[in-house]
Amino acid sequence: MKLLLVEPNIEGYALMPSMALATLKSFVNNKTKHKAEIADFIFHKKDWEDYLKYKIEKFKPDLIGFSIMSFDYSQALRMARFIKKHYNIKIIFGGVHAILMPEETIKNKEVDMVCTCEGEFALKDLLDKNLDCKKVNGVWYKKANGEVIQNKNLRLIEELDDLPFPDFEDYDLKKYFLINNNHLPILGSRGCPYNCTYCSNHAIRKKLEGRYVRIRSVDSLIQEIELRIKQYYPLGMRYLFFYDDTFILDKKFVFEFCKKFKEKGFDKKLKWNVNVRANLVTDEIIKVMKDAGCYEVRMGVEAGNDEIRNKLYKREMSEEQIYNAVKIIKKYKLHLRVQFIVGAPYDTKKTMDESYKMARKINADYTLFPILMPLPATEIKDICEKENLIEGKGFKDSHIMFTSPVSRTKYVKMKDIKKVVNKVRIYQVKKVLLEGLRMKNIRFLFDLIIFFIYYKRKYDLEVDNVFRFTVNKYALEKL
Repeated sequence: MKLLLVEPNIEGYALMPSMALATLKSFVNNKTKHKAEIADFIFHKKDWEDYLKYKIEKFKPDLIGFSIMSFDYSQALRMARFIKKHYNIKIIFGGVHAILMPEETIKNKEVDMVCTCEGEFALKDLLDKNLDCKKVNGVWYKKANGEVIQNKNLRLIEELDDLPFPDFEDYDLKKYFLINNNHLPILGSRGCPYNCTYCSNHAIRKKLEGRYVRIRSVDSLIQEIELRIKQYYPLGMRYLFFYDDTFILDKKFVFEFCKKFKEKGFDKKLKWNVNVRANLVTDEIIKVMKDAGCYEVRMGVEAGNDEIRNKLYKREMSEEQIYNAVKIIKKYKLHLRVQFIVGAPYDTKKTMDESYKMARKINADYTLFPILMPLPATEIKDICEKENLIEGKGFKDSHIMFTSPVSRTKYVKMKDIKKVVNKVRIYQVKKVLLEGLRMKNIRFLFDLIIFFIYYKRKYDLEVDNVFRFTVNKYALEKL
């Protein structure tokens, strides 16, 4: 049978090809007798209907699978409606949103099936049985009369080394390398042991059975990197973007990886970046990573106020740990990206200003200040609903609301939240302008013009991407 995997990215922007779909495609093609392809729309936003028709009519799939997050759920439904209007093809939804909200997802008439677990083995079983969903664990489906059948779930995959390496061949990597500064995504682990209330991880852990945090062997990771160099170095790949929730969870893993990465000489060809947590950062870990080619770390701070950060968000990190981590990271001259979230249920003007002041004090290379989005099944969403902080009636039934941030906090209105976001944006713009002029002078102004009149329009990019096309690019050139 044939499976067409769809990334519903017809709105917004993405800088990396989907790891989830690349892994599913590889699993189907290497571990089953079936065939899978990917339809990626990041460079087909305006002509997505024509491109989707082209992919369907050329590949002739028996099943179309959507991997969905809450942010792109409405886009996936829009595409599924289009498919059902023109073709008689079964559609299955999977991914984080489907796992957390299977009842809400399968009620849509466009959705025939929902995958309620990691998709690899559920899809294999479903395809092996010619889409006969009876006794296919990990899949919910509708009978002819509309009745929803809930098959029992599959346990989490124990050994990540048993999975084949992701297959990126259906992605236009040359274009991706152009907009993401030559980065390729890679994953060394699945799962996170922490309980941050705004993140889906703690909610997913409650839904699935089995060991949630799993780490690949270093040898498997090194083998994949060796393959990627052969495949994509000629196309321009120069950096690895690790998607692990927290790369430094296992100290032994980090040290072994860095040692073998250097032994292979990969540090002479590739640099890499990772996510870290302030409470796990040590001088020893950062030193070893820097020496092996790590050039950047991304770190979530989320709030400058201790009550918001640790009691509400459950981040489990002190102000002292945050500043200590920043000090170590800067000591070894790694690029630093930090994130704060504004719009927490109990945020006040004062607590949001504390976040702004902490961000200024940290003075990271890049600072993000998104407005809180209460994701389905998370603790923070329950609090937001309890405090009536989410606009719109029928939140539980409306897919549109799954992509909307909070409308206010208990103490401030949205206009006050946006004031903080705008203040950060102005601060960030000034920082980029000053850095760009300092680093490249006239060339920076020329690159700004090229970004706005060419790249932004051609690839439908956000203004914030100007950092990646200028200052970030200049910094990478120095590595």
